[in-house]
Amino acid sequence: YCGVASIVIVLNALGVEAPATPEHAPYRIFTQTNVLNSQTEAVVPQAVLLRQGMTLDQIGGILAVHGVAASVHHAADSSVDAFRLLARQALATPGHYVIVNYLRSAIGQERGGHISPLAAYDADSDRFLILDVSRYKYPPVWVATEDLFRAMNTLAEPDALDGSRGFVVIAPVVSPQP
Repeated sequence: YCGVASIVIVLNALGVEAPATPEHAPYRIFTQTNVLNSQTEAVVPQAVLLRQGMTLDQIGGILAVHGVAASVHHAADSSVDAFRLLARQALATPGHYVIVNYLRSAIGQERGGHISPLAAYDADSDRFLILDVSRYKYPPVWVATEDLFRAMNTLAEPDALDGSRGFVVIAPVVSPQP
């Protein structure tokens, strides 16, 4: 559920209108339960999500269902310089976010693919801070840009239906002016 957790964090940070949650009343927030609905079911069925997680394109699709601008970038179709530029710009712009899909083992962690938001960039060390959604196991971690890009430039699934992993740049949708 790392993809769902990452989406929830971003939607709440953006202030997108969330469904009512009686357990949090009077506040309206997204949770890992209420972020999924009949529209997101068309992007990725919850039964599939529970079994195998979600792809980069499905992250973008679920964000779009909630009215957010999501630009999906597969690492194989990008470059480390393009990633650095786009991610730095997003993190420096209020209301913009970046979610990364990477292979944990490629940055020295256990297990397979993982999804989490980026929290910051340090130009002096050329590192990004991953705000890991599995904080019970992994605290936030600074990762060298080239190492993170290599970890994203891996196949997303054994059958590679979605191509390489990568990143999603998220921005609020601005309503057109009359």
